[in-house]
Amino acid sequence: MKRIVTIIMFGALIAAGASVAQNDVLAELRDIPIETMRSAGFTLDQDQSIKIEAVSLGAIKHDVAATTAWILNAQTREVVWEMPENYRDRRLREINEPVSLPRGNYEICYSFFPYDQQWHSGRRNNFGDVVQHVWSEIFDDEDEYPYYKDKQKDLKVVVRGKGRSAGKETVAQWRDDYKENAIVAMTALWDDRYERQGFTLDQPLDLHIYAIGETNWNDDWNRKNRRSRDDEEVYDHGWIINTQTREKVWKFTYAESKPAGGAPKNRLINQTISLPAGSYAAFFVTDDSHSERRWNAPPHDPAFWGMTIRVKDPAMKAAAKKFDYEPMPDKNVVANLTKLGDEELKTVGFIVKRPLEARIYAIGEGRDGEMFDYGWIINAKTRKKVWEMNFDETEPAGGASKNRLFDGTLRLEAGSYFAYFVTDGSHSYVDWNSSAPYDQEHWGMLITAANDNFSSADVAPYEEKEDDSVLAQIIRVRDHGRERMNFTLKKDTQVRIYALGEGRDGDMFDYGWIEDANTGKTVWEMSYRMTEHAGGGRKNRLYDETISLKAGEYILRYESDDSHSFNDWNDDPPHDATHYGITLYAVK
Repeated sequence: MKRIVTIIMFGALIAAGASVAQNDVLAELRDIPIETMRSAGFTLDQDQSIKIEAVSLGAIKHDVAATTAWILNAQTREVVWEMPENYRDRRLREINEPVSLPRGNYEICYSFFPYDQQWHSGRRNNFGDVVQHVWSEIFDDEDEYPYYKDKQKDLKVVVRGKGRSAGKETVAQWRDDYKENAIVAMTALWDDRYERQGFTLDQPLDLHIYAIGETNWNDDWNRKNRRSRDDEEVYDHGWIINTQTREKVWKFTYAESKPAGGAPKNRLINQTISLPAGSYAAFFVTDDSHSERRWNAPPHDPAFWGMTIRVKDPAMKAAAKKFDYEPMPDKNVVANLTKLGDEELKTVGFIVKRPLEARIYAIGEGRDGEMFDYGWIINAKTRKKVWEMNFDETEPAGGASKNRLFDGTLRLEAGSYFAYFVTDGSHSYVDWNSSAPYDQEHWGMLITAANDNFSSADVAPYEEKEDDSVLAQIIRVRDHGRERMNFTLKKDTQVRIYALGEGRDGDMFDYGWIEDANTGKTVWEMSYRMTEHAGGGRKNRLYDETISLKAGEYILRYESDDSHSFNDWNDDPPHDATHYGITLYAVK
């Protein structure tokens, strides 16, 4: 009888021990599906050394880790532990290790993205890498999916220690707590997002920026190809502008960021900046892939994909206020060239009666450093370009990555101007061939006054009138042009020749010349070598110089071929499209 009681008591002790062992589980993630990330939360009531039990897996073909796990501090969003790398070991690997953590709230995450993330993330460095990848894809008939599917049931991470487990609602509350002092919270963003938030600072403040986005930069490859940091590509990123000056006071760049975990293109900025009192707007844009909707490989903190801006000192939060930022209120308008469709060239003339700080808000199409739908401004008197929408000075406009936005200021001196905007044969207002920009109504260009003391009397419409300095003019030349104009000089005169035409590879196809009316001798002719690029397509050529002509009678001539002419361009038009042809001015 004693023996039976002893056995029963011993069994009870074993059961109790097993119960204690089970009760010390703070968080547990098991059976992780392919291309999935799972997470759980736990709280430590005291500083302690927790125990982590995990099973990791390397990739079959590629030199990447198929699985990874990590722990985030829920208060600071910092990674406090990460699973040791398992790149080259294609087998399951067991991990048992202690980790010392202070009291607090934590999130444990497990990510199973087994396919070649180096390929998806732009990390292949040379032609040999590409060939190896293609060869493997074509000739390696090992089916990866069944292998990974078979292994997913063995994958796990278990956290043991003294504390409490946290459910999804509690974890969500922790994330909300982190954003409690935020004046900007754009998080867990999906594809094709264009977020903006205005805020004012009543006094200078230190702001903490926590931003996670996507860039593509490979140090080895770019050093080898002598590319600078200016060539970096940013896809999901943010920036801050001063709404009064349009100056960009902060932006997300590769140089300022660090790895954010997961795919190498995931980048993190966790920094503090100081801004003076004023009015600001924060923006964050995402492209059409790699986000909360579907990752190539998620970052360590996917719930904060986007940007959070907090007042560093919570006691100063009252000095920061949010407001709904309107990107372009249609007031104090100087020139409106918006809602443009395909193959349009629109121009608006305007007079500035006193120096004006003009705000230019232009949305167009561009890719790989080149603009296809874009605007520019010329001085109506000198015909010189004073501003052009260059790709490098634009930002993503939301939607497709080729939607580009310029939002800045330009000082215009008193005088007369022409604003132009041109579109190509696809992707324009109402007829998009890809995702539309966030602000569709302003496709084109809007110029407004940025001055606080602006009066509508400061500007006026401008229509080109007859200029008494014009000696002869042949403009707006169409295809198959054969035009002439006679003019007489009563005295020896300095003549400014302003000629636009078409030329390529040393030859001119649309061009002008001047003949002596009595002898028929050519006294001046527009040749390719004396011209320069006239803006737009490379074949647009410009001559703008002064020559001396004797008193006498002359004939101004202009010829054009069968393509690329005024209002029938087969390439981007020149900057001064309405003056396509030739004009002679008397220099006074």
